[in-house]
Amino acid sequence: METEMDVSEFLMPIDEEEDSRESALCGRKLPLWLGLLLLLAVVGLLVPLLYFAVRANSKACVDGLQAQKECQELNQHLQRQLDQPQEVLHEKEAGAATCRQTVVTLRDSLKKEQAQVEELQGELANLNQQVEDLSKKLRRKSEGSAKDYASSFFDVFLSFFGGVVTTRVVSITRKCLKK
Repeated sequence: METEMDVSEFLMPIDEEEDSRESALCGRKLPLWLGLLLLLAVVGLLVPLLYFAVRANSKACVDGLQAQKECQELNQHLQRQLDQPQEVLHEKEAGAATCRQTVVTLRDSLKKEQAQVEELQGELANLNQQVEDLSKKLRRKSEGSAKDYASSFFDVFLSFFGGVVTTRVVSITRKCLKK
């Protein structure tokens, strides 16, 4: 049986010294100073954590958070109320710009109409002058020639016609100016 050897001896050498060291480390306790240091660190972190947890849940802190929330809601409400008049203001400004443009357009139209009225008045003055000149010519002719009934009738007719035309042009001019 000596020929039969244990295969495990060939695969892993057995070192009893090393095996005993490993078991000694596993069985060893933490040094006292390291344990106290860890305990002190845990307590040092736990105490401020508890302090801040108590403070965070205190009535004053909860009331402060509630007041802050209410303040934010009020600010949002006020902002919405402010936005509405600003929108109305922008609409009114746009309407005012449209009105200003309309005023400019109306002024331009008025200037054009006034120019037309002045032109018509100039034409009227010219026509009145022509009627007057024709009347003078007719009077001279009638003075130089024998006055008969037909020529005086024509003279009266021409004077009447000139007056009617003048009156009509003046009324048209007044209507244009009133617009």
